[in-house]
Amino acid sequence: MRTLLRTTLLICSIAALAIPAAAQDSSPKSSPLPEHLPLKVEACFGRSYDAEHLARHPKQRVTRFHLFRDFSRDTNAEDPPMSLGEFKDSDGENDNVALSAYVRFRDKPGVYSNWLSCHRYERFVRCGVDCDGGGFKLRESGKSLSLENEGFVVIGGCGATYDEQENSEHVRPGTDDRTFQLDLQPLAACIAERDAMKPVWASLGPPIRERLNRDDAVCFARSYDAAHLAKNPKQTVRRIAVLKAKGVKPEAGSFPVYGLTFRIERKDGKKFVKSTNCQPSKYSYACTHDPKFDEAQDFFLTRAGDKDILLRDRKGKLSDLFAAKLGTEDRIFKLSAQPASACDF
Repeated sequence: MRTLLRTTLLICSIAALAIPAAAQDSSPKSSPLPEHLPLKVEACFGRSYDAEHLARHPKQRVTRFHLFRDFSRDTNAEDPPMSLGEFKDSDGENDNVALSAYVRFRDKPGVYSNWLSCHRYERFVRCGVDCDGGGFKLRESGKSLSLENEGFVVIGGCGATYDEQENSEHVRPGTDDRTFQLDLQPLAACIAERDAMKPVWASLGPPIRERLNRDDAVCFARSYDAAHLAKNPKQTVRRIAVLKAKGVKPEAGSFPVYGLTFRIERKDGKKFVKSTNCQPSKYSYACTHDPKFDEAQDFFLTRAGDKDILLRDRKGKLSDLFAAKLGTEDRIFKLSAQPASACDF
């Protein structure tokens, strides 16, 4: 669903570009907090709580809270990046501005984030997550922002993948997580929080969407020798390949969804082949075990180097794709770019 939402946003953005500039600018635009969040200007507000503060507030779960007005283009993601002009031209429409919230917790590692839209009402400014995902109120406090937390989702909610729904997370307004004073910060402070969310493989070679965006066939494959299989007795796959056929490319301007062909040969000599759909999901390509469920994200393709990818199947859904029994060591495969013939066996 999240991918579907991103697709819809992309289509709407492309449609907006087709509208004459005069028509796009016919309605006045404004920021609900013009001094703190001026239109088309990046801004970072945040606070990090030290051990002494957290000791005095044992019921405070949040250890860092940042708000980021970010107009940069993430060209490293698998999702096709919107242009800087598209970001800025939509800023302030209907008197709304967008920002991202980045939060860290004392009881869980990592950074958690969501995107919110902010609008001024009669007595306050409220920032909310789409589809009733909660939000918070913002008020000016000198050069800082005072945030009144109403509770909002940072994992799960509308458009979440199955994995995200299973591991949902909220910033709940508990006893000591109800109000936050966020000070103006250097942009680098928010950029660091944003970049900390990127998986390790995001830096391992060019995006897969770029590798697949060719007129000729694209093949990733691997064969395992007897020595490897002897060391991994619960692996049943002897050969595996992923093929994008010659001439298969998404239409210009459309979301880069691909129909890919997956092949395996087991140790017992039986071969299986199945085609399914794979689409961008942040820094991965997410694939469904059944093309009828085009929104399902069952297993993933991620970068593993300039010429290599990983096929990650944590849930064991490749067995469902091929309708074949596979072993417990058939969950992750490192595949290398090969001639198209290596994907035909």
